[in-house]
Amino acid sequence: MKVERVLGVLFFGGVWGLSEAVLGDTLYSANVPYASVPLTVIGFVVMTLASVYFPQRGTVTLIAACAMLYKFFNEPFFACHLLGIFMTGVCYDLFFRVLSVKSRSLAAAAATYMSYALFALMITYVGRYEHWVQGGISAVVRHIVISGSMAALGAAALVPLSFRLGEKLRARFATPFALRQHVALGGVSAVTLGLWAFCLTMYALSA
Repeated sequence: MKVERVLGVLFFGGVWGLSEAVLGDTLYSANVPYASVPLTVIGFVVMTLASVYFPQRGTVTLIAACAMLYKFFNEPFFACHLLGIFMTGVCYDLFFRVLSVKSRSLAAAAATYMSYALFALMITYVGRYEHWVQGGISAVVRHIVISGSMAALGAAALVPLSFRLGEKLRARFATPFALRQHVALGGVSAVTLGLWAFCLTMYALSA
């Protein structure tokens, strides 16, 4: 894997992970209804921007794995949250890179529904996570139909816009993840380093 791709995966994974760790912690701590919806939509925006620069299959799954790691270091362990992030990345890869669905809105909506469905079924019937087992099939259906529909609508609306934004950014900064002596390019490297330094510092303080 090229250095530029590694840096890009760490950068986008850190941005997504930071949103999960900070915004996610705030929403879940306050018991905000359907807290997963804005977090999922943010994830789709990040993955779309990343896919403009790195269209290779599997890249957004790697980014999701980095986001999982970032969240793991910054919050108490919640298997359901980590599984949700990973399934979002896998389903995005499936519909955008493997199946190559032409309509970005349709692909985003389909990936969202599948990620919500796979997550709910796996955490309930495979992982046997207590909260979900107690909720049973009604909790699974509610998660897919209600939360999944809201997230799918948000992703379907924002993914095409995010793709256009990504293309404009790429036209202006073609290789922001290359390690060169340039203010803009060095800024991306510095932000990436800062994101992960913050992550590890918070983990060390909470240990």
